[in-house]
Amino acid sequence: MARVTAVTAVLAWANNHATLTGPGKPISLGALRAQPRSPGQGAYLWVTRIDGADALIAEDAVDQARIAGVIFAGTNEAAELAATAYANALAELSGQRTAMGEAVCLVVDDIVGPQFIDDRAGPRGTEVAYQVDASFFLINGGT
Repeated sequence: MARVTAVTAVLAWANNHATLTGPGKPISLGALRAQPRSPGQGAYLWVTRIDGADALIAEDAVDQARIAGVIFAGTNEAAELAATAYANALAELSGQRTAMGEAVCLVVDDIVGPQFIDDRAGPRGTEVAYQVDASFFLINGGT
């Protein structure tokens, strides 16, 4: 079974989402693979793959990728708003094929969060974070 570049797929989807990322949107700084050193004003989404497994759905090989999305912002309100928008956008993907860059998402399931992460005493102490985890069922290529 060929694995899908799941983080790349989720980044492509999030950064092209009409109401989620970009100036004036809840995640104004976009979705990123790594945390920026000086994020500036606004919220950003840090995406990582935390687990995965092969899944068999309707006899097609599917990559089940568990993705952690951590939303950072300068205030609790901004981080919570962005995390809630992200979780709601994920919930909208339930049961429909969605292009995500070079991959296709069949469904998003087991969405957990937003969950507040109190790390203000840590190295990035000025930012507030919320985490949203979800399982993405992905295949390579077209629909």
